Formats: sequence, structure tokens, C-alpha cells
Amino acid sequence: MGLINTLPEDTQVVEEIDANGNKAYYVVYSLSKDLISEGLTYRYYVDDLATISDTLGTVKPDVVVNISDDTVTVVSGSFDGITEDEYFNSFYFGKVTQLTAISGQVEEGAKSYDYLIEALETEAQYKPYLMSKDAKGRYDYLAVVIEAALEGRTARDAELAQTTWWKQHTETERQAMSLAHSDPATFSANVIRTREDIVTRMLAAGITELDSKLIDTIANKVSYGTFTDNDLTKTIEKLANPLIRYELDPEVKAALEGKTLQTIELTKQIENTINAILGPGVADKFNLDQLLADYQNNPTAFNNEFLPKLQDQFQAKFSQYEGTNIKAYEDIAPGFRTEWEGITGAKPDETTAEWLQFVATNDVGERQDIAFGAAAKTGSEAYKNKVIEDMEGVFGKSGARSTGGGRFGFWAY
Repeated sequence: MGLINTLPEDTQVVEEIDANGNKAYYVVYSLSKDLISEGLTYRYYVDDLATISDTLGTVKPDVVVNISDDTVTVVSGSFDGITEDEYFNSFYFGKVTQLTAISGQVEEGAKSYDYLIEALETEAQYKPYLMSKDAKGRYDYLAVVIEAALEGRTARDAELAQTTWWKQHTETERQAMSLAHSDPATFSANVIRTREDIVTRMLAAGITELDSKLIDTIANKVSYGTFTDNDLTKTIEKLANPLIRYELDPEVKAALEGKTLQTIELTKQIENTINAILGPGVADKFNLDQLLADYQNNPTAFNNEFLPKLQDQFQAKFSQYEGTNIKAYEDIAPGFRTEWEGITGAKPDETTAEWLQFVATNDVGERQDIAFGAAAKTGSEAYKNKVIEDMEGVFGKSGARSTGGGRFGFWAY
């Protein structure tokens, strides 16, 4: 007899018997104090032991306990690494089916820690503070809320303020976290209203195909303070018109494309790598989905064959660096950006022909002419100032009279 292989390796099965003789079954786990300062003992309800048993029979409980309003007493068997008090104060995390549902996301033989972290990381897509860690690598948010729960209360803002996440995020995000933690009912009502507002704004923007998962993703980002109203506006504009130049949030993009966040992030990393070597926008010419598949299939070939080819393309594109150790656009771009901004008074648009000419020449004078010509087209402030400076050098400042020392030898009368 044994447990099904979709449960953590360190599962302990407990049979609870209450004062009236009623029985209930739980699987129980314990998390080390090295990870959470208060430690964590938690359990999931089991409807029927047969549902967690393999084909050889029905699992028997590891521990049988009597439970009352204030104590737990072991009747038979024994806990492994958990005291009776810790079990009595354990947190109810739901039904065991929640564990089996994520078993495909962890390696075979994984322990409860792996399952818990996988579940928390999924939830942390909307509640990022869940995974907050202190300098020692311990989960400080979980430690705060667990300590408060053991004392029969919710954590105070002063306690939450000690967590790393709180210290590194905005006041808006903190307020959302605090409300979600202290008054989940009100927070949930706010999420519903936010969702309705998003749907209204999408319809007003001409978006008629409304995807529930996409809307939920956006609503959660707004509700938890990671999206400002401007972020929401730009996101809806991009969804209504994919051609506008705005980069969707990775989670929103994942929901839109029906891909996992990991896939979106890996694809973005490949895109950024190509652009860093060859220049902005060049990655648009590549099949990024195929490149991701190639990378996942053979990362060694990707790193040792594909990337060096990109570096060769860079040196062919900017021939002045051929044969040197400079093999990527981002190796040269920072200095050119500073030079361009010094000439024009504005940041460069690195997708223009002028910019490509600018970085392709070693002639300083030519670069000045290129940048100044681009500034003339846009009528930048730097261009206007330079024109005024040149005019004053020839004719003198406005209101001044030419003298015998003037460039044209005029005498003033």
C-alpha cells in the first residue's frame, strides 16, 4: 500500500477524531524555520483515503489523533518532525486535490517545499509580496502573517513594513497589499468593480472580443497597484491597435497570446539579446518562436553557434569594428548616445537612418553634421540655439550696432 505519486514525498497522513467520534483525514506538511522564521505547518483535507492511494490498496494513517477545542493528543503512530502543538496550530490550506493539480509542474519525487513554492509562485503573479525574502533568504512576508495568525490576528502595517517587498515598492502597491491582507472582502469587491471598468473601457476602445483571462490579469495588476491608470490606458490602446509603439506587460502579453509567463519572458530575453548585438528592432526580422524552440532543444548550439553568427553580422554591419573585440551594438551605443545628445540636446531615435549613419562613421565632423541635420528636421531646441549662436557670431546680438571692429568693417555713425 502506498500514496499516489502525485503527492509530495514527505506526505504524512493524519486521522482526526473529534469529541463526538467523527473522523476526518488530512495530509500534513512542515516547512523549515530556515525558510520561515516561525516555521510553517499546514494541511489539506482528504475526502476519502482511497483517492490518495495507489493501485495496491488503501493508505493507512501515519498518525491518529484525538482533537478537542484546545488540544491534540496522539492516539497511535507518530508525527515526523512535527509536534502535537504545531499540528494543532497548523493552517488549513484547502483540499488535497489542490496538490495533485500542480503535480505536473514539479519533478517526480518532489517534497512539500517544492509544491508549496510552485503554488505560491503561481499566486504571486498577482500577489508578488507573497515571495518576499529577507537578506538571509527567508520568506519574511509569510513569517509576519503566520506569526500574526498564530496569535489570532492579522499582521499590522508596522509589521508588514519590515518586509523586503514593502520597502522596495510604491505607496500605492503597499496600500493594495494592506487592504488585500486586512480586508479581503472589500478588496475583492474593488477587484470586481475594477474588472467592470476595464470591460467598459475596452468596449469603448472598440475591442469586441473580450477574453476573460486577459481581463482578469489586467484587473489584478490594477488592483494590486502594479498598474497605474496610465498603464491601463496604454494597455487598452495597444490591445485596440497592435501597431502602436507600446510594449505590453509580460503577464498581459502571456494572457493575450495564451502562453505561459515563462515562455513570454524567455522569448523576450532572446529578443533583447538579438537587439543588443545587432541594434534596436532587428529582432523583429527573426522568428522568435522558432528560436525559442531551438534554444530549449539545444541551448549549447544556440550559445556557441547562433550568437557568434550574430556577432559576425554586427562586425559586417559596422565594418570599422571588424577584427576587434567589439562584437555587439550595446558595446558601442552608450558613447554614441551621449555624443548625439550633446550635439542635438535630445535622445536619439535609434531606428532612424540618420542614427545608423552616425554610428557607422569614425569621422567626428561627419557625425556632427549628421546629428545636426537630424536636429534641423525636428527643430530641436539645441538646433535653434546653435542657429542663433551662429547668427550672432556673424551679425552681432539683437539691438547691438556694428562698429569698426565688425566683421564687415562697417563704421557706426
